[in-house]
Amino acid sequence: MGTYIEPFDFKKIFIDYFLGSSTLFIFAFVILFSFASAKFGMSNKIYLTLLIIGSILFGVYIGEAMYVLLLIIVGFVVFKLIGKMVT
Repeated sequence: MGTYIEPFDFKKIFIDYFLGSSTLFIFAFVILFSFASAKFGMSNKIYLTLLIIGSILFGVYIGEAMYVLLLIIVGFVVFKLIGKMVT
């Protein structure tokens, strides 16, 4: 007999089955957020504020302080690269 997934159990659907790890999900989310922000021309000040707040919250969720710095660096690099490609 198989296991059933609740329809609104997004953690199980997206994290456990789609990526397999909560850390990978967080990095994928930051990369996707950075891409969308650069593509639609979000200002640097607003983007960095949202990135820092999100990185701190995700770092607390994971429980590793080093991930905060990595998320900020990865997000900012993706934002700048996509921003240069779009303009």
